[in-house]
Amino acid sequence: MPDTNDDAEILARSLDDPAEFAAIYTRHVASILRYARRRLGETAGEDAATEVFVRAFNQRATFTARHPTALPWLYWLAGQVIGDHARAQRRRLKLLARLAETVAPASTDSAGVRPGLDPEVVRGLRRLSEADRETLLLVVWGELTYEEAAAALGVPVGTVRSRISRARLQLRRDIPEPANATNRQTGEAHA
Repeated sequence: MPDTNDDAEILARSLDDPAEFAAIYTRHVASILRYARRRLGETAGEDAATEVFVRAFNQRATFTARHPTALPWLYWLAGQVIGDHARAQRRRLKLLARLAETVAPASTDSAGVRPGLDPEVVRGLRRLSEADRETLLLVVWGELTYEEAAAALGVPVGTVRSRISRARLQLRRDIPEPANATNRQTGEAHA
């Protein structure tokens, strides 16, 4: 592990020479990235780690040297970023739920399919893990192939297949099936 006793000095020098901040990034990016990935998953974790260092750079004048390393401060910033991510995810899910409530549950098209967002589907989607939900929505609503979804998420195609399978199984358990209907919202045909 590199000598971190001078993190405060580096941050202080970076106020006059922003390029100095690169040393803080180089020293601590692996730890912050690992933590963020464990909390949020691969793609969201990478985005969060990037945001941590953007915030650290923007707030470097507020750093106080309570520890010989900036790592505790960076983890504190990571907690803020992860909390922001969770709040944004909850807001998106609440919006989906509100949109679903605007659809009359009994209305169907000529093929017997409910238009828009079925409240049962939204409730089922909310119960999925974030990774499974995002993967399913990319494939079903985004109409991506498994390979395209894998590229978009930065995961192997086998991971996409597993997530889709797991999400569909859970949705089948959680959502009551209308008799002889096609549920386009989950991409499943039911006989």
